[in-house]
Order: sequence, then C-alpha cells, then structure tokens
Amino acid sequence: MKIVIAFAVFIGLALTPARALPHLTIDLDSGRVLSQQQAFDPWHPASLTKLMTALVVFRALETGAVSADETVRVSRNAARQQPSKMHYAPGTLITVEDALKLLIVKSANDISVALAEHVSGSVEGFARKMNDEAARLGMTGSRFINPHGLHDQRQVTTARDMALLISVLHKNYPQYADWFAAPGVLAQARTKQGKIIERIHYSYNLLVERYRGADGFKTGFVCASGYNFIGSATRAGRRIAAIVLGRSSQTHRAVDAAKLITGGFELSTDAGTPLAELKPDGTPATRPANMRPRLCTPEARAARYEPGAGQAVIKSPWLDERTPRKITLRTRFATKPKGVPRRNVPLPRFRPTPIDDTVRATSAAPIQLPTPSFRPGTALN
Repeated sequence: MKIVIAFAVFIGLALTPARALPHLTIDLDSGRVLSQQQAFDPWHPASLTKLMTALVVFRALETGAVSADETVRVSRNAARQQPSKMHYAPGTLITVEDALKLLIVKSANDISVALAEHVSGSVEGFARKMNDEAARLGMTGSRFINPHGLHDQRQVTTARDMALLISVLHKNYPQYADWFAAPGVLAQARTKQGKIIERIHYSYNLLVERYRGADGFKTGFVCASGYNFIGSATRAGRRIAAIVLGRSSQTHRAVDAAKLITGGFELSTDAGTPLAELKPDGTPATRPANMRPRLCTPEARAARYEPGAGQAVIKSPWLDERTPRKITLRTRFATKPKGVPRRNVPLPRFRPTPIDDTVRATSAAPIQLPTPSFRPGTALN
C-alpha cells in the first residue's frame, strides 16, 4: 500500500476544490492496483457506459442469443439520439458486428440504442441486462439507465468498478482487442441517390498514435461528468490501464492517463494491491460531483482546446508526436430497404387461400376454408 500512496503523490494530478479527482491504475495481467485515489467515489460515466454495452452484446454473441452477421435496424428512437452519432435514417440496417465497431470507435449514441433494442427489445430491457452484468461482476457502485451514457443523474459508476469491467474485457474477450485499439473506423453508407460513400470516423482516444503501445479503451464526456478516460498500453508483454474521471479537457485526460500508465510500467510486477482487496482511501462521496459549473460555462468553453477527432495537437513530455496509423477497421455499407423486419424471421411455407370479398359478404352458407398443409406440433424449417 505504501507503493500505491507514493505513486499517487508522484503523479500529482489536478484537484477539485473539495476532493481529488478520481483515478485508478491497474496491471491488467496481474489484476493489481498500482495507484488510486477516490476510486470508490460515485461518478457519471458518460460514454464509458458503452464498455458495459459492448460487454452485454459480447455475452449475447457468446451464448448465441444473437449472431455477428444478424441485422440491426435503426429505429426512430435510435435515430433521434443526440450526437455523437452516425446520423443514419430510421430503417437503416447494419450488422451486429459493424454496430459494435461503431459503438466502440465512433462512440455512436444512435447505434448504442439500436443495439440495445435489437438485443433486448427496448432500452429499459437492455439496461436491466447491464445492471445484471454489473452485479455479477461485483460493480457495487454502478447503476445503468441507458446504453450510451448521455446524461441521466441516476447513471453512476466508480473508477474501481470500471477497473472490474475492463479486466473482464481484457481477459475474456481478446478477440475484440483490435477494435478498442483502432485509431478510427472506415464506415460506409448509402446516400439517398444510392451512391455508396466511405468516411473515416476517428477515435477520441488521444493515446492511440501518440503513446507507445497504446491499445484501448474508451473516452466519455458530458458536462456533469467532465472528461473521462480509460486508456491502456502494452509493453514487453505487460498491459497497464489508467482510469481518470472528471478532467478539464481532452488533452488533460490523455496526459494524466499517460502519466499514470508510465508510472505503472516503472513498478515491479508484484507491486500494488489485488483489485479484489482494494479498500477506499477515506470515506467515499455520497453523490457524484457536478462538473458543469466548471466546464460548461461560455467562458470555459471558449478557453478550452477542443480539436476534432483525429486533429489534436498535444505538446507534452508524456506523449509522443502523433504518428498516424493506417485505418484498417471497416464496416459494410448501411442500407435502408423497405418492409424489412428487424430480425431475419423466415416466412412460413404455407399461405392462406384468398377469399373473394363478394362471397364473404353475400353467402349465407359457411365458408369452406382449405385444410392447412401443416399440423400443430410439426416443426417449420
């Protein structure tokens, strides 16, 4: 524990007027916490929520409840979500696999809702699955209301709970690691004129392309939460992740995460405390901080450096100059056919015989319907 405390002093992170901003650094291979402060404080997760959304869908794929090439339909409810989003029109169809790529890399809120509705029938039903997963993992400080992280005061997590979540993603789902490490995704769509266009959607993970070995995970921002970030890097076969919450800008969160990860690599593999044994450093806060008064005034917005995704220029001893990587992650084109159901349900082989309306209206005798070709209990392929 002395190592953890010394490391927390070493990195010297910014403070709020009342409490230190939460952070936690973890060796994902050993499961040992290398540094932490206020890791049990409740915090609004913003788009870090999508890590749980991804986990629920991964579980559904694992159990066979859904398949990767199954089509997801963008509903009107999904299409009306606030940005960041893909702006796909209602009725657009994409596969589950492509929806996951856009969820993870682009952080698309409309796709989050489309996936939730596809997997569970409704956002509410999907949120129940999210909370069931959180309970199963021991995320005792977390509650999920929606799959994207757009602000709801009831939606909360902690740095410690996020460490549990990314530990599961790291250990149980390595097949998706490249998606979390991607600097961007090439997404195709069809225009109203029928032309297929392709556009790069860059990740807001500013460690990717700027920090040696960077390979995950997710960013998040709403005014109430401030700038949240979970970043990770692998060097010499060792993977270190840092969770930082409530920072003042995109660059602030990236630099703080880089400091923490660098400090983690400097510690021995047996340093720190097992995550399962971690205790609060003092009494946790009773409610999430509200960063809106600090970060979302006109003055604060005007003073803040807010580059577009893929355009940030950062001068920091903790980060390298950006070295752009080729974008190889792709999605297929999205379509908007008419009359296609949400799921690919096969049509039955039998068809009712049409009955003439004039016969239906004038005949007093009982109408003789044709005997169906199927019988109850007979499986239909």
